Amino acid sequence: MNDFTFFESASFTQDFLKEQYQLIEKEDVASSKSYMNSYRFMYHIQHGQLYYTQAKQAPVAIKPMLLFYGVSQLLKACILKYDPDYPAKSSVLSHGVSTRKRKKQGYSFLADEVKVQQDGLFPHLMQKMFHMKPNQYSDKYSMALLFKQLPPMQDAFVHLLSEQPYYYGTLHENQTLTFPSSVLDAYHMTAERFKDYLISYGYNHSLNISEQRETIVLHPIDVLKERNISPLLFVNENTYALHSAKTEYMKLPTLMVYYLVLYNLSMICRYETEWWGERLHTLDCDEMPFIKNFLDLVEKDSQHVVLTKLLQR
Repeated sequence: MNDFTFFESASFTQDFLKEQYQLIEKEDVASSKSYMNSYRFMYHIQHGQLYYTQAKQAPVAIKPMLLFYGVSQLLKACILKYDPDYPAKSSVLSHGVSTRKRKKQGYSFLADEVKVQQDGLFPHLMQKMFHMKPNQYSDKYSMALLFKQLPPMQDAFVHLLSEQPYYYGTLHENQTLTFPSSVLDAYHMTAERFKDYLISYGYNHSLNISEQRETIVLHPIDVLKERNISPLLFVNENTYALHSAKTEYMKLPTLMVYYLVLYNLSMICRYETEWWGERLHTLDCDEMPFIKNFLDLVEKDSQHVVLTKLLQR
């Protein structure tokens, strides 16, 4: 049984959508729109999972395209929770991002950029699902900066580029979280200023930060768990990550990072077959480990992230 199995029931799906729509529509409208959207919602999920199934079996050469379509289909189901009228106009059916068509000599994937468009799925998702402006930070995002929003990519930066994008904090049994005190030096902040910095991103004012020898101590931990998107990136049950350079942090949802990178990779494997083929068949390329690491991460993690967002109250 996969995590989306409950959405194979039309009655469950309709009730699920109706409950969401009642928050934004009148009872009769919510009922009619949930009925109208339920099968479309289910087909998006089923179609998306077919792409994932094929991606698991596919060679790396075509895996980015399959994963991009898989993620896109699940996101189209997800947007129906937040926007019962999707697609209200044809302009939201485009991808919503673009990339340069021709890869010039000396091209570097990590330096490559995707550009956010005014219309399309990406800006629509940002506005409806995350209540953010599509170009809140920039209208262009480099692959390296996007990878640095994903803590599991840390090892690739450390081993291949000798960069360390994150400080890792540790959650202790006494419900405190500690980071190395060098964080304050990197951020050019005192402990009190660092507290204000976190509060500015929505943490509760009851958050306390103190310095103890070579560490800074954050508590209570319940305050830290209140935010889904913040400078502190939750990694697992006992670990948090914090960008080693404050300027590299973007309040960009993980799903949107996946979407942007997969879009670029899917375009490359479809239309830049010479460059892509050369990278796949040469060992003299430090960028392929980044790409393969990212594809593995998306394959393992993205469906869970979509489902979490879908079931979020």
